[in-house]
Amino acid sequence: MFEIKNSLKDIKKSNFVYFIKEKKDLAHLDFLSLDKKIIKKIEESLKWKKSEKLHFFLWDKNFENLIVLIHKEDKKLSLVDFISKEMKVLPKNFTLCSQDDKNLSLLLKSCLLSRYNFDQYKTEKNTDEIYFFCDKRDNIELESTYNLVQNIILARDLWETPASDLTPEAFAKLVKKTKFKNTKIKILSPKQIEKQWLGLLWWVGKASTAKPYLVILERIIDKKLPTVGIVWKWVTFDTGWIQVKPGDHMYEMKGDMCWAATVFATMKEIDNKDLNVNIVAALWLAENWISGEWYKPSDILTAYNGKTVDIIHTDAEWRLVMADTMSYISDKYNLDSLMTVATLTWACMMALWFRYAGVMWDNEDMIEKLLDHSKNNEEKYCRLPYDQYFIDKTKSEIADLENLNRWVYAWSSMWAAFLANFLDNDEKYTHLDIAGTALNSYEPYGYVNKGMTGFWVESLSDVLQQLK
Repeated sequence: MFEIKNSLKDIKKSNFVYFIKEKKDLAHLDFLSLDKKIIKKIEESLKWKKSEKLHFFLWDKNFENLIVLIHKEDKKLSLVDFISKEMKVLPKNFTLCSQDDKNLSLLLKSCLLSRYNFDQYKTEKNTDEIYFFCDKRDNIELESTYNLVQNIILARDLWETPASDLTPEAFAKLVKKTKFKNTKIKILSPKQIEKQWLGLLWWVGKASTAKPYLVILERIIDKKLPTVGIVWKWVTFDTGWIQVKPGDHMYEMKGDMCWAATVFATMKEIDNKDLNVNIVAALWLAENWISGEWYKPSDILTAYNGKTVDIIHTDAEWRLVMADTMSYISDKYNLDSLMTVATLTWACMMALWFRYAGVMWDNEDMIEKLLDHSKNNEEKYCRLPYDQYFIDKTKSEIADLENLNRWVYAWSSMWAAFLANFLDNDEKYTHLDIAGTALNSYEPYGYVNKGMTGFWVESLSDVLQQLK
């Protein structure tokens, strides 16, 4: 439970958590009638050069404890790292307050995201009772930040949900039930996918008893404005088919839809935002399942735009369905630019680890805005190389294309290059590889948790609002 409060009268039996930087801010604690020894201890700590947490027991009838967070500028410990670290170990019930207006949104994000806990399948729930005490003039900013946080949490929750409960059909129904104010939903059923010759998408999903769906979210403001297309990877479970996933990696494959979860959450986030562009987001849903009905290495499949693809590897299925979806929305909509999002696992992680996402191709405006966002936010991007050389290396000797080149190991660039063959109207193009950032298997940092992070919801929402 989380509530924004402008008065302390209704808060009972809580712990008061106060973020402070300067001595003058102590005046805002007068309502607690603090002992002089407590005030002196806080004043002494404010003089020190290191960040610190102070804990005092209170006899106040409404607030059991006072927890003071003091942050000092430190190259080794940033503000977000300090706050998030301390937020994780706070009790279940507390009231958070700061007189520093500049850091209110950061405090809220750090508070809720660093304490994220998925317990929907547990019989005993771990419920927090958190209040954010602020001046009434800050309500609008905090409510906006809270909505952003809720959408990031939605993306995390979707990843944690078992594939048995989040089949392509189940997710299509979830999207259909979502209440959008300014976004229209279109859904192509399995029969429509087959009928409209989305051959690559159909072949990837047909082997499973849970057949594929294609969901399109339209945020059309004015047809005269530029239109941005977004296509992302959503495989509700990825076995790798005949070239099966190795060992323990199979467990994480319920999360092969996490990047698409972030885009769905992003479309919710921007539904009521002021935009100067139209958005068309295409969500393809499929299971990469093991069955005798599936294609094999050396098979040649035909895409929606008529190009043929030589299947080199069956665990390179995502680029097939993304290619079909790119061609489909390029055909149905007048796109000015197109963005694709996927995780290419080890290729990008080996280069950038779990802290940076790779960004590449030729939409300089989009790329620069993403890189600028990186400078002062937790979602970081790094540019990766691309040029015509990589596109040339996607050609096949016996078909138009092959879905994997065995010998060019710059896989992030290569897989973006494969998709570039499906820019049927020469749209400006941006490809993001959010592998380690979306599914953080290493360690938490800042308010980014270990596991599905919801990476991209915040940065994409920010960038889309800047486009013209």
